[in-house]
Amino acid sequence: MQIVIAHSHLNPGGVTRIIESQIKSLLGNEITVLVGNATNPDDITQLGAKLVIIPELNYLENRKYPDQEARELLYKIHSSIKKHLNDNTILHFHNLNLGKNPIVTYAVYLLAKEGYKVFNHAHDFAEDRPSNLQFLKDIIEGNFWQKLDEVLYPKIKNYNYGVLNSFDFKRLITYGVAEKRIEWLPNPVTFSARLDIDDKQSAKQNICQKLKLDTRKLLVTYPVRVIQRKNIGEFILLAVLFSDVANFVVTQPPQNPVEIELYKKWLQFCDKERINIVFEAGTKVNFEELLIGSDYCITTSYKEGFGMVYLEPWLLNTPVVGRDIDFISKDFRDDGFYFPALYKTVQVKGLKGDFKDFGMEIQMKIISDVNNKLIEKDDIFNQNPVFSSLFKKVSTQMIEINKTVINSKYSLKGYGNKLQKRYKILVG
Repeated sequence: MQIVIAHSHLNPGGVTRIIESQIKSLLGNEITVLVGNATNPDDITQLGAKLVIIPELNYLENRKYPDQEARELLYKIHSSIKKHLNDNTILHFHNLNLGKNPIVTYAVYLLAKEGYKVFNHAHDFAEDRPSNLQFLKDIIEGNFWQKLDEVLYPKIKNYNYGVLNSFDFKRLITYGVAEKRIEWLPNPVTFSARLDIDDKQSAKQNICQKLKLDTRKLLVTYPVRVIQRKNIGEFILLAVLFSDVANFVVTQPPQNPVEIELYKKWLQFCDKERINIVFEAGTKVNFEELLIGSDYCITTSYKEGFGMVYLEPWLLNTPVVGRDIDFISKDFRDDGFYFPALYKTVQVKGLKGDFKDFGMEIQMKIISDVNNKLIEKDDIFNQNPVFSSLFKKVSTQMIEINKTVINSKYSLKGYGNKLQKRYKILVG
């Protein structure tokens, strides 16, 4: 069986890591990876896969396209992908329906109509991002005169889907996709530690020395790239609330130009307010050592496809706390996972609503007021009682239970077996 894995890019991040895991889980198969660009191509080729760069697969500029230009792009994309396919090829495409490149979405739909086997691996959905959904409509309905629902969710037996959680499984059924064409495929959770995970104190000492942090305080790390849905304002609020007892660290900057502008505003705000957060720590110290040395990992994200951040740090004996996303944590809890301290909302006295839903200016005003004692920290703690136990000590027993769940329910071998089974269904 020949497998072609495709995505817009191989930038550092979640989807790239999943592609690498897929290659590892499918050893013995002929694998080609098609992408618009690759930051570290050797990471793929060293795993034994062939890498092909097709620039037209990358994100498309969100603008109006004359019909002629759209059709020329469609021809290029369609022909560039098709030459890597045969009757027994599985085209495993990541985030095809997200709306970052609607012409790619349409090209793959046409390939499926021709009989090629397509596995649409949905990490995220355009339905959750209005501008992306509109872009899809503009291109697919405006340029190609096709119904959007038919292109995104065609009733073709050789077009199957993979989803990361039970919520998205049910979502696809409501979109008209037959249950038998959907594979619930939670991401594999692996971390092959090169360092001694039991030597947390040495790791913490080393990290704090390099980042010039007080080793007497807790080390709290948010292991993400700072984009809007990661809710960085809330992370900064927590850093202020716990400034007496914890150092707060976040690992990566954004890459999207729009996100970079928002990120710069937060950096300037923290500088102006003298809020001591280490940004871009992942570019300054070893990532694995940082996670091992952290007393806690934290998440303030309000939207995730799978929620790797909730699981992975436990493999390095580092507990995870922070904001709960019900439909994500439910699947983990159903598998026997324990979370020591997750909160559902952040309330501020005198304001209606959840902190995550406030605009940047309001969030900055609240943080500034807390930082300058115009809002008492105790008022925030009284409004949000779970904060008082956010960094309570987590037992070794809980850590071991969670590690056992990860190793039994989210193994690379099990993941590969699920993929192979689905591919065989597609090939027939």
